[in-house]
Amino acid sequence: MSALKYSYLLVVAPVLLVSSRPCAAQDVPANATASERTELVEGNLIHQIQADLVDEKFDALDRIAAQLRSEKTRVLGGGWKLTHFYEALDKPLLADKDSIDHLEHLRHWVAQRPESITARVALATSLHRWAWVARGNGMANTVTADGWRLFDERIKESYTVLQDAANLHEQCPGWYSEMMIVGLAQSWDRPRMEALFQQAIQFEPGYFRFYKQFANYLLPKWDGKGSDAIAFAKEAANNVGGEAGDQVYFHIAMVVVGKNGPEFGVKEMDWERIQRGYQSLTAQYGTNGELKNEIAFLAWKFHDAEFARQQFELIGDHWSRSVWRDRERFDRARDWSRNHG
Repeated sequence: MSALKYSYLLVVAPVLLVSSRPCAAQDVPANATASERTELVEGNLIHQIQADLVDEKFDALDRIAAQLRSEKTRVLGGGWKLTHFYEALDKPLLADKDSIDHLEHLRHWVAQRPESITARVALATSLHRWAWVARGNGMANTVTADGWRLFDERIKESYTVLQDAANLHEQCPGWYSEMMIVGLAQSWDRPRMEALFQQAIQFEPGYFRFYKQFANYLLPKWDGKGSDAIAFAKEAANNVGGEAGDQVYFHIAMVVVGKNGPEFGVKEMDWERIQRGYQSLTAQYGTNGELKNEIAFLAWKFHDAEFARQQFELIGDHWSRSVWRDRERFDRARDWSRNHG
């Protein structure tokens, strides 16, 4: 396996979810603006989901997930609310700094409700994050023996948890997403990983994360060779076709160009198609701060100063760490856009 750190691309965005407890009126100040009220209500609902896990209100959590799967509702920018539901569960309200209590709540859920696909996906999600926490972010030769042991144990447990859920009556796109993470962590060969990807998009073609994850797997730092990921971007977008295909191309471009060397993919990928994908995506689902940062980043990478400058004006000071990594890089790109064109 590569010594590089895997980026999960799990960005928590404000999301309106159904809760087992409605937000109390006193939780929102009477003088709050409409935007502030929405943000506060959404934050309270996410907080309640996290609290439900700690209180082990598993029935309520299963009902929420079933509704989100059925409705396939999305947040601004097109992300599935179901994805953000799992992300909320991965950040429980615990005081301890290790994984013990968190994982035990999830294991209790699986044990008490063995037919719950939600419980198994939630446990796998957290096992993956805790596996990488145990390993650390350094090169392979910096990882301790205990770090490798915990990493391997948690990935193997995740595989077992997911495999045991493969034939449950209710299925979930999150199952495929988490199994793809297992495949990357265990360095599955390409035919096996590609078969899983094909099953995933057949199950739910609108779950764009599948395309991003397979593109990530194909990068040279993992199991791909040369321009495999770049070729996949074009092939996948063409197979989907139309505006949806352009949206897929935009998502994959952020993985290919954003997660590699300074100029990787810039000459080979189609900047005009990336822009079309972004414009189609935001026209259909609206935009959010993360997407604005992503398109500004890509404009900087593709040396389109005018387009980048427009995006930086929209972003203002709300830069995204998951996109830019640090403030110095954001400032450098913004200053470049102002000084060119």
